[in-house]
Amino acid sequence: MSRGASPDRAPSGWRVIQAGLVGIAAGLVGVAVSRALFGPTAAPLGVVVGALALSLGTLLSWRVQGRRRPPESTRLPRTLRLRRRLHPVAWPGPVAGTVVTLAAWAGVSHSSGSGWVQVVGALLAAFLFVGLAAPAWPARRARVACTAVPTDGRAGSPLELTLRSDRPVRVRPVYPGGPDHQAGGSQHGARTFVLPVTPARRGVLDAVVVEVASSAPFGLLWWAREVELPLPRLLHVAPRTGPSGATITTGDDTPGEARPRVPSGIGEPRGIRPYAPGDPRRAVHWPATSHAGILMVRESERPTDDPVYVELTLPHDPAAAEAEAERMMSGISDCLARNQPVVLASLEATGRVVRPVADRVDLGRRLARAVPA
Repeated sequence: MSRGASPDRAPSGWRVIQAGLVGIAAGLVGVAVSRALFGPTAAPLGVVVGALALSLGTLLSWRVQGRRRPPESTRLPRTLRLRRRLHPVAWPGPVAGTVVTLAAWAGVSHSSGSGWVQVVGALLAAFLFVGLAAPAWPARRARVACTAVPTDGRAGSPLELTLRSDRPVRVRPVYPGGPDHQAGGSQHGARTFVLPVTPARRGVLDAVVVEVASSAPFGLLWWAREVELPLPRLLHVAPRTGPSGATITTGDDTPGEARPRVPSGIGEPRGIRPYAPGDPRRAVHWPATSHAGILMVRESERPTDDPVYVELTLPHDPAAAEAEAERMMSGISDCLARNQPVVLASLEATGRVVRPVADRVDLGRRLARAVPA
């Protein structure tokens, strides 16, 4: 589903199945509780409860499907779908356990006929229902905000976000991913904690997505929702460093020159190296070529004040673009390590940018903002 499009108002098949399962479970529980409290003649009351639960679940599924999704951050992936609606996490196990427990207790109370057994069964049913439904309230009311974030990061390397929550919750990073974190403490009052995340790709983030969950007060069932947290400042995620020794080609602005080439050697001779595509023929060192069996060329010193002009062109394929950015990160970093000036031409969301690269931090930010043509 594209961002900004209104979803279909018809309930999906999975929503209908969920509503049906909830209605069946409510009917079984209602029959068991009715028989335990009021005797076998009150069993139809449980069926009525199940029918009402089924109708209510179907109505809620229609309303949830008909809601418009609020606008999301422009820097989040378009394929990322947020589950903003409150939903139970791994609910079949706790619900099935509750149904089996109440059914077994109803059988025991029916066979014994003791009043205290029925009272204990009613208390057990209340405890289980509260444990299943009560966590939805703190999970919906929980407020989480990001208070601090580093300015720069690197793809594949963990970084720490500082979050603040107004109650005990479990926070799981969705985008970027990372391990769960329990923000414990007292039931009231704000608490600050550090959430580690690991970006998988380069880019510029102005928001992150986390799942906020709660199982209070008894820990029987987790209820969760996904929340988009705006960052207090932009986070530039630089690409990984590609293989060492990556060759950087420079663009030549001479009219009619369409193929990138390595710069021709000038200055004092420095040594002999294997031939690379783009080397001039006059640089071939024939004695070394005959000795090595491959083309060898003379390598010359390059004036340190002559910058290397690099043209960055990213393909539309995300994997290929990431690989090209990693290659540029490695090659340009090698030039900067040799104190060689580099002028990088790249395309960003605001337009074409051509300016020198100050250092590795500036290089990472430039590559993080680069977009395909």
